[in-house]
Amino acid sequence: MKRKNSGFTLIEVLAVISIIGILATILTPSIGNMIDRARRARVSNNMRQIAIAYQSYLNDGGFGRNLRAATTVAQWALIVARATGVNNGALYIIPEDYLAVAESRNTPRAVGTNNGNTWALAEDFAYFPLGFTIITGILPTATPSNTPLAYTRGLDPEVGRWKVSNGPDGGIYGEKGGLIVFLDGHVEFFEAITGDNSPFINYHSGLPTADIRQAVNAGARAINWQGIVWEN
Repeated sequence: MKRKNSGFTLIEVLAVISIIGILATILTPSIGNMIDRARRARVSNNMRQIAIAYQSYLNDGGFGRNLRAATTVAQWALIVARATGVNNGALYIIPEDYLAVAESRNTPRAVGTNNGNTWALAEDFAYFPLGFTIITGILPTATPSNTPLAYTRGLDPEVGRWKVSNGPDGGIYGEKGGLIVFLDGHVEFFEAITGDNSPFINYHSGLPTADIRQAVNAGARAINWQGIVWEN
């Protein structure tokens, strides 16, 4: 009596391959979206910690005008680190930032070095591409829930959209959008800032605005890792 062949037929093999291909097509975008959400969640947490450090700085008697003297994010971070002890350089760096990816240097661990009573910027942090634009010179009268403190690099306030990931001031997530942290510590992701979805209130008129510059007082300005981005 002949033994029955227990192997797979060609048609069965092709059917299995087809099913695997269909599943891969369905699952790949979902996995990619999950990874993107996880990365943004990590960045959101870092932004929240920066906002908490900023509020601690003010609560401990720090002055906003001292922060306004900073012309780069690294300088701003050093002032906050010196006053609060929040000296983690990685908070200001987004690992998936195309500028950070292109860096041959290791990610800086500290914002500054403390030699007794003297603080100095850590050299590797001072010139590393940092992922955020920070707004300085915000007055104490600002409404915490509507006033932006920092946003992922690359927002063009003229159009309310983030730039493509190109050059020293490109968007971290390209034209997909970006993250904004407010004074009260909450963080939101926006594809674009428009009249319909804007979280901002004009500081002077109290009316809704899509321009991030109008959401803060006169004298405030935004700085990134290279210098001043805009100034009211």
